[in-house]
Amino acid sequence: MDSVPHPDWSDFDEKLAAMASVARSAGCDRLVLRRQSNLSYLVGGRSNVPQTLDSACFDLVIETEPVPKATVVTNAIEAPRLAATELAGAPTDWDVVDWWTDRSQRLPSGPGVASDGGVPDTTDLSAQVATVRRSLTPHQQGQLRELCRDAAAAATRSATRLTPYLIEYEAAGIFARELLAGAMDPIVLLVAGQERMPRDRHPLPSTAVLGDRAMLVCCARRHGLVASVTRIISFSPLTATDWDRYDALLRVEAAFLDATLPGVSLGEVVSSAVTAYGREGFDALEWHHHHQGGFTGWEPREFPARPTSGELIQINGMLGWNPSAAGWKVEDTCLVTAQGAEPLVQDHSWPTRVVSGRERPAVLEA
Repeated sequence: MDSVPHPDWSDFDEKLAAMASVARSAGCDRLVLRRQSNLSYLVGGRSNVPQTLDSACFDLVIETEPVPKATVVTNAIEAPRLAATELAGAPTDWDVVDWWTDRSQRLPSGPGVASDGGVPDTTDLSAQVATVRRSLTPHQQGQLRELCRDAAAAATRSATRLTPYLIEYEAAGIFARELLAGAMDPIVLLVAGQERMPRDRHPLPSTAVLGDRAMLVCCARRHGLVASVTRIISFSPLTATDWDRYDALLRVEAAFLDATLPGVSLGEVVSSAVTAYGREGFDALEWHHHHQGGFTGWEPREFPARPTSGELIQINGMLGWNPSAAGWKVEDTCLVTAQGAEPLVQDHSWPTRVVSGRERPAVLEA
C-alpha cells in the first residue's frame, strides 16, 4: 500500500451536487458543513486530528450557484498537511486563517445560509444532509467492500496470534497493529477475556488475563468509512451447549438481517427482530441490556436504533447490527441492496456457520 494517500475525486462532483440540492430545496444558496461524518462523505478522507472529537480540522462551504463549488476553511497548521494528503488535488478553493484565529468567523451566516447544525443564524439541515450521506456512491461502495474485507482479515491475523496467557491490553495491541498496518484507524477497540465476556458489552481493554476465551471488537476507519467487526476465539473446544447458544444468537441476527429492506424504518426492524430473542430461548428482554445497532458508515453508529426510530432504510445505505446474549456477540457491517442487507465483513480464512442462507462467522477454536 502506498505510503502517501492518493485521494480519488471521481465522484466528488456527484456528491457535491447532492449536497447543493439539499440547500436549494430549503431556499438556501450556501451550505456550511462542520461535522466529521459529513465531511468524510464528501472528501473520502480524515477530517480529524484527535479521533475522540466530533469537531473537524476544516470546514466546507458549498455555494450552490451558478454551479456547485466548495471552499475549504482551515488554519495554517492543518492546511499544508491537508493539501498534501487528505485533500491532495481537491477541486476546491481554500480559505486559510492563522492558527490563533477562530475560523468560525470566516463562515457565512444569515438568510440564505444553511448548515449541518451548530452554526448560529443558519437554517439547520442536519437531518437532510444525513439522509444524503447515508446512500453511498458506487465508488464508495467499492471502498467499503475493500475496507470490510481488510478489517476482517486483520481480525483473523490478530486472533491467531493470541494465547490464553495474554492480558487484554496485549491482545488489543496486536489487533491495533494489524489494523494500522493495513492503513485502518481503530477508532473503537474493545477486548474481553473469558471473565468479562458475559458481563461487559463494551469491554475497553483491561489488565485481566484472557483465559479460555476472548472477544475482539473494532470499528476501523479508512477513506472516512467505518467497518465494525466482532470475532470470538476459544482456546478449547466448545461444548454442544456452547454451540447451541451461539447458533441461537446467529438466528437472532438473521431476524435483523431478514427484516432490513429498503423503505422499512429502523424502528420496524428493531420491533420485529427483537422478538427472536424469546423464540431462541433467551430472555425476551435480553435486548434491553445492549443496543442492537443502527445506521453506520461515517460513524461507528449514528445513534442506537430504537423501536420508535422512524428513519427509513435506503438502498446503498450502511447498517451495523450487533445482537448479544449469554456472553456471545455477533456483528457485521452491511450494505443495503434492493434485495436487503448484504453482510460485508468476511474473511474466507475464518470458520463460518450457514444461517438463513448466509455464511456467518463461527467461533474460532484455536
